[in-house]
Amino acid sequence: MRFARFGITLERMQPHHIELVRQWRNKDFVLKGMRFRQHISRAAQIQWFEGLDLKANWYFVANSCGVPFAMFHIKDIDWVKRHGEAGGFVGDRGFVGRPEAARAILALMDFAFVVLQLTSLQAHYHPQLRRIALFNQQLGYQVDRLEPDGFACACVSADRYFNCAAAFRAAARLQHGPAATICDPDESLETRLEELLKANSADFQLQL
Repeated sequence: MRFARFGITLERMQPHHIELVRQWRNKDFVLKGMRFRQHISRAAQIQWFEGLDLKANWYFVANSCGVPFAMFHIKDIDWVKRHGEAGGFVGDRGFVGRPEAARAILALMDFAFVVLQLTSLQAHYHPQLRRIALFNQQLGYQVDRLEPDGFACACVSADRYFNCAAAFRAAARLQHGPAATICDPDESLETRLEELLKANSADFQLQL
């Protein structure tokens, strides 16, 4: 499945992505922002991927103009509470600090709140990563607690995200249009997509 929004394509992670993502994840500049900082072997990466519950875990490789540069996810979804955890990292150092990563996060959160119809997300990050902390704050995340290892656990509701991120989303729509395109959708999304197609708005125009 591929979800295109704001000039970014989020392609659901496939077996051919496993090694690329592992190489990204083991890079020193990526490890600095992670809780788990040990080297990940090929065997461990394959075991992790094969053990994913695909209904509750949506991992994407983000690309811009066909160039993959990051991995983002909505994971550990509780479908009763309609809550999940957002996260990810930029794996291509040439994209660090560029607008593509920010637009990918907006696309990811639109996917979570509009397509998956979640009502809240949480994120874990270290407050010393000031650029990430500031952007999360601008997206509406509020720190719920600091955990023993110093990482912050922050949460945002759908309503708060759409309110706080309105200017970012408007700028992205102005540059890239309001279309949101889904190719080869997951069967579990069929009902949601039918509803979205009927409810298309100027803000989010779904195309299949």
